[in-house]
Amino acid sequence: MFRNQYDNDVTVWSPQNFMRQECLDSRFVFDRPLPVSRLVSLIGSKTQIPTQRYGRRPYGVGLLIAGYDDMGPHIFQTCPSANYFDCRAMSIGARSQSARTYLERHMSEFMECNLNELVKHGLRALRETLPAEQDLTTKNVSIGIVGKDLEFTIYDDDDVSPFLEGLEERPQRKAQ
Repeated sequence: MFRNQYDNDVTVWSPQNFMRQECLDSRFVFDRPLPVSRLVSLIGSKTQIPTQRYGRRPYGVGLLIAGYDDMGPHIFQTCPSANYFDCRAMSIGARSQSARTYLERHMSEFMECNLNELVKHGLRALRETLPAEQDLTTKNVSIGIVGKDLEFTIYDDDDVSPFLEGLEERPQRKAQ
């Protein structure tokens, strides 16, 4: 298979490497971290170019970007069309509508929650996307935490167990 500089998909262009390089450039040139909104704006600009040119295929990837900067916490959703949105809570991907519904219903509670309660809300929203016969396990859940005075941390495998153990059983859905 031959690939050249004109290929426009995520097998050639890596969004995470682009973001990493932009953050490093900001640190090196300006001696400060790149604001999350500026990073997302750069991604939007980069992914928007192929949508305007004949024969160029848009990048077929949507991203959910969470970060914390001088302006506070941010969650951005980027779309394959190069649009991006600043959100309070968001879910993307297959079967994500039920998670978005959960997040919308409980949005008012989030401001008073501590870190563990926020993680549990996230896990409950994630659980809503699963089929009835499947449940959350250490094999299908990873948790990433970012915030003020917190170093970005990813919890995988057995590190997720304490969060899952504190989660109540799935409520039975009403048959329709």
